[in-house]
Amino acid sequence: MSNNLLKKLEKRIDNTIKLKPIFKGGDDEIILKKFLNKQNYLKPKNIFSIIEINFLKNSPIGYALYKNESEIVGFLGTIFSERKIEYSVYNHCYLHSWIVDENYRTQSFRLIIPILEKKVFISTYSPIKSLEGLYEKLGFNVKSFSSKIIFTLPTNYSKQNKVTVSEDKSFYENILSDDLKKIYKDHLLLKNNIIFVYLNDNIKDHILIIVKKRYKKIILPILEIIYVSNSLKYKKNEKNINYELIKRFKTCILKENFFGNNSIFSENYFFSKVRNKKAYFKNIPEKFNIDFLYSEILS
Repeated sequence: MSNNLLKKLEKRIDNTIKLKPIFKGGDDEIILKKFLNKQNYLKPKNIFSIIEINFLKNSPIGYALYKNESEIVGFLGTIFSERKIEYSVYNHCYLHSWIVDENYRTQSFRLIIPILEKKVFISTYSPIKSLEGLYEKLGFNVKSFSSKIIFTLPTNYSKQNKVTVSEDKSFYENILSDDLKKIYKDHLLLKNNIIFVYLNDNIKDHILIIVKKRYKKIILPILEIIYVSNSLKYKKNEKNINYELIKRFKTCILKENFFGNNSIFSENYFFSKVRNKKAYFKNIPEKFNIDFLYSEILS
């Protein structure tokens, strides 16, 4: 954040409104849930599931504006993690659920100041329209990404490699690289499926995939593919991997999120739908291949 902008914002601080970090457990989380339940336009259960994602136990799950000791009037959710990028480890903060009562929105900017002061890698994939201008003023970079849904039938293709899908944990521990092993261990406790795919019975020729089965309008199952460790290898064996996933999770609808032209799905589907969205980043590490790990998409 530029010094000039910081000075301008500091003049707007109302010292009667206190800013506090919220940690998992304890009275502050109870007060936070009361605040969220009062927001009629929200689906509080969705936010409750996001704040369960906690990769660094001693880091806050968010920051809150307090009108008094027992009443929150604003909240910004955070998911802190450590990202291993090449040979270095970077502190990362994912932002979600920036919510402030209408009468206190002049104090909204205060929620992000402690995170900016840490000078960590920051990302967010779900900014509401009214916050986009603020992110840009704060020096965030904007990138477009796409959310794609396809309908496909369970068909196996003999021209592609034989695909085997396993959830046997012994594979992960013994075969994965150090980078993938960290991703696996970090995401192990979340309610997502971690899939080990290998080709032609060769476990060394493998892909790590993280997926989550969701339901649209309660009854329509969709399998969201959150992470693929080797997208090129997936694309070369797309039909057969899809076939195995469809069989295992009993759905013909698959979903992915991707940046640029990095879709793992081809265009040859009976039905597909794409929505374009915006993501914001600050302090992006060099050579970081943007993904959807360590974010609210896991919830």
